[in-house]
Amino acid sequence: MSSSCPLDTISLGERLNGRGGLLDAPVSGGVKRAEEGSLSIMVGGPHNLYLRQKKLFDTLGGKVFYCGELGSGHAMKSLNNYVSAAGLIAACEALIAAENFGISPELFIDILNHSTGKNDATENKLKRFVTSQAFNSGFSLNLQAKDVKNAAVFSEHMGLKLSSLNKFSEILREATDYFASEIDHTEIYKFLKNKNDV
Repeated sequence: MSSSCPLDTISLGERLNGRGGLLDAPVSGGVKRAEEGSLSIMVGGPHNLYLRQKKLFDTLGGKVFYCGELGSGHAMKSLNNYVSAAGLIAACEALIAAENFGISPELFIDILNHSTGKNDATENKLKRFVTSQAFNSGFSLNLQAKDVKNAAVFSEHMGLKLSSLNKFSEILREATDYFASEIDHTEIYKFLKNKNDV
């Protein structure tokens, strides 16, 4: 139920062949939804095995999605976290630009949330964790970087050339190198701001 590279999950399944079943079932939703028991669960593996375990997954999460063959849950998790990371990075960079132009951060966020720029970061992270300077969402930057790298690795393995995915993975790698210790993923704002301080 952790996030892992889907290629490794497939390899593990091959090694276990004939010795039991394997499902990959990573979750998404953050600390708040974990506490509420309303996480999304993305399941990959043999469909008959999934159906035998569905009651367990329904108990653990709020919404369960069967994604397909083994590894597809981990693939979906890494792609979800890529899109989430891209939204956060874009929102933080836009916030930095707005602040430098003299636009109030509160106004900037309110306008985005009533416009087409709205995303999970603008709705749930900027005010609560970034402009408040709390930086305590409960999800580490290292884990986000790992998940996005997983998406880049399996996409490249399939022969895809996804330049934005690779660029965001590189930004996250640079950000983890910038900080001396493990920090919350919302602190990427500090890294992006520092790069632009003159």
